[in-house]
Amino acid sequence: MSAFVRDVLAAYLTAAVLVAVGFGLLRAALALGMERRLDARQTLRVGRVALGLAVLLPFVALAAREWMPSAPLFKFERSLVSYAAPLTPVEARPVLGAVTETRSSGMGLPWAMVGMGLVGAGALAFLAWELRRYARLRRKLEALPVLRRVGRVRVVLGDAADGAFSVWFPFAGAWAVVPAEVLEDSEALRLTVRHELQHHRQRDTVFAYARLGFDSAFFWNPFARAFSRWLAERQEFACDEALVAMKNVSADAYARCLLQASLRVPAALSLPAGVTGMSHPTVRRIHMLFQPRPRSPVRTLGLSLSLALVLAPLALWAQGTVRGRAVSLTEARALAEAGQKAGDLPVVVDAAVVEQLNKFVTTPKGRDFMRKALANLQEHREAMTGTLRSRSLPEGLLAVAMVESAVSNLPETSREPSMAPGPRGAGVWMFIPETARRYGLKVEAGRDERLDVARETEAAASLFQALYERYGDWRLALAAYNQGEGVVDRVLAESGVRDVSELVRTGKLNGYTATVQAGVLLLRNPHLLD
Repeated sequence: MSAFVRDVLAAYLTAAVLVAVGFGLLRAALALGMERRLDARQTLRVGRVALGLAVLLPFVALAAREWMPSAPLFKFERSLVSYAAPLTPVEARPVLGAVTETRSSGMGLPWAMVGMGLVGAGALAFLAWELRRYARLRRKLEALPVLRRVGRVRVVLGDAADGAFSVWFPFAGAWAVVPAEVLEDSEALRLTVRHELQHHRQRDTVFAYARLGFDSAFFWNPFARAFSRWLAERQEFACDEALVAMKNVSADAYARCLLQASLRVPAALSLPAGVTGMSHPTVRRIHMLFQPRPRSPVRTLGLSLSLALVLAPLALWAQGTVRGRAVSLTEARALAEAGQKAGDLPVVVDAAVVEQLNKFVTTPKGRDFMRKALANLQEHREAMTGTLRSRSLPEGLLAVAMVESAVSNLPETSREPSMAPGPRGAGVWMFIPETARRYGLKVEAGRDERLDVARETEAAASLFQALYERYGDWRLALAAYNQGEGVVDRVLAESGVRDVSELVRTGKLNGYTATVQAGVLLLRNPHLLD
């Protein structure tokens, strides 16, 4: 799974969790007395703010993380690079020959991708179904008789089964639908029309599309469905409250209108999700008409800020928990820049390096392999580093041994895993027999000098010198170490491109260079595996 997909999935899951937390916090605050201190319109506003915070904060945190790296990744004093002496570029003699190739470990089935695909397909199916219902509703409304027009709103007569409702279609106008039965009562007709027009004034019919998108994205989340239903009820309460506040609307008359409507309309409406229709806590709505509450913008702002102050850190914490130890592109580049010393192996951080680094950091298999490599390195590091320094080679080349064999002195028949693609070799540098012989190592029955760490390291140093002199670029040299000089020469000649990042991105070279460069970052920053 790519880093971008993983980050988006983590933000989505975090949002799903925060929806439940935000809804619970909001209901708790209202139950503890805030509901008596806010009117219905303010309660609706706070509810919308809470929902927006829950959904958007994880994605805001994800965007912010790209330009504001988190502090724990930058404790460089724990990195091995602090002990590396500055090195100078090498001048080497040209040597031809084949190169080392080893076998890569397998990858597991990406169950997270499968789950995300199923959720995405379900969300699109839900959205498509509801949009289809919207389209059918629009065709039905266009055929209904128009009683009157109020601005851009067409007041039409609808079926009794659907009750009164309001709906707006982008670029097609707005409708207020009233059942034909209310024509017999002029007062009920007047109040019903005013109620539906109030939904348009409050922009409830516009927010309906936001609710539709929310319901589709989190169709599987019972807390999301409960939050959406609660907002629909508060929408009706706010509309009732605004209506009875008008001078020429009697609370008694409006209460009778609500009661009659509740007797006419079935409990389950067949309207698309998000359309403003009859809400059925009729008794609560009538009680609210005679219990006016004070308007307090300060309390509204205070409750909204309180929710934000709770949800924002939860978004950062929950996202970090879901995303695990993943390192962003910005963080990886900062690590490479801060850990780079003159003369050491340069690290060019691109998307492929970040992806491989996160395989090492976020997966149990990758962490175990690299922890083993760093532990084994302590046994051989002094001797190997001494050989590299004697040839004026970068100490970062130790990452090659980490990736090839986890710095394990393995025979060719070993089944221990390797992070390098290609056929298997032997020793800590994983030389294949042909390359070993070319560089003076004996590989024969009863004697394999590839298992002599000191001699194989001398041979590896000679190979690195030759490859760097041949290409003048350490990334190309690393690519040739794994895929062979013939492959790299052919790619350079055919493409005319020397940028390894581009060659890897287009598939002309494999990801070995990115794997080694990720290993260099871990060599310099072992705390990433803590």
